[in-house]
Amino acid sequence: MELNKFQELSKRTMPFKGEPKNNIEYENGLTNYALGLIGECAEVLSAANDREAILKEIGDVAHYAFGLLTFLNETYEPLANYIVEGSRESIIDKILILSGEISEQVKKFIYHRHELNLSKMKLALKMLIKNLITLAEFYDSTLEQICEMNIDKLKMRYPDNFNVEDSKKRVDLG
Repeated sequence: MELNKFQELSKRTMPFKGEPKNNIEYENGLTNYALGLIGECAEVLSAANDREAILKEIGDVAHYAFGLLTFLNETYEPLANYIVEGSRESIIDKILILSGEISEQVKKFIYHRHELNLSKMKLALKMLIKNLITLAEFYDSTLEQICEMNIDKLKMRYPDNFNVEDSKKRVDLG
């Protein structure tokens, strides 16, 4: 699955289907996805030694990263000049650091009423995604394959679209 296709398909389970109608919906969507991103990045760290678990968590991180790009009205385009090198552990560290920077930007925008630095946020998200691509390779996978698994999981969990009851049931875990 191409990553732009994943971004489009992910909108099905996003709040407001990724298209907020006002500032409150926009801020709620950004907050939800920034919190989800940082939480899922922590789960990547805890799953690093379990291939199946980390592939799932990488997919969840991708969902939140691409969702934030959607809320920022940005379609994913790879960064040509950003090279990711290092060990699996150092790449996970970069992913955690970038997610922290992204969530900090959202916090300052929503709660401190700073201006949102869109270019900085978009760059950090694209860097994070590039690190996810490289991390997937450490587990003999591709981010595209992982994103397809994530969409399949979300379709099972939410047959129509996101709703609270299906979120609580989590039939894909049963």
